[in-house]
Amino acid sequence: MEKEEKLKLFAGILLIISAITHVSQLFVYGFDWHQIVAAVYGACYAILGIALIKYGENKIVLILCIILPAVGGTLGVIRFIAVVILEGIYNFFIIFHVIVDIIVVPICIYLFLKLREKDTL
Repeated sequence: MEKEEKLKLFAGILLIISAITHVSQLFVYGFDWHQIVAAVYGACYAILGIALIKYGENKIVLILCIILPAVGGTLGVIRFIAVVILEGIYNFFIIFHVIVDIIVVPICIYLFLKLREKDTL
């Protein structure tokens, strides 16, 4: 298995785990509106993870795997700050999700650039 294949698999698995934990946090922290929105957004990560593993050579899949986690990570940081300030709760799920996004986005950027490089050769 070559390096790009391993990275694609690693990022896909991280996205699937993140999807599971996005939904799981509902049962730990409750069903507040921001928890539900995060769970629904995070559930999309399961689709992204599976698509990345199966169709990682597709530019559209890679672009989605860059944009959606980048947006999710940014919103996650904002949400974490808001939850700490407004509710005084340290939601460790959010921290985990942001870390996953910080790992997945650069991997997918790398894979996208490698794919573009391969297409131009």
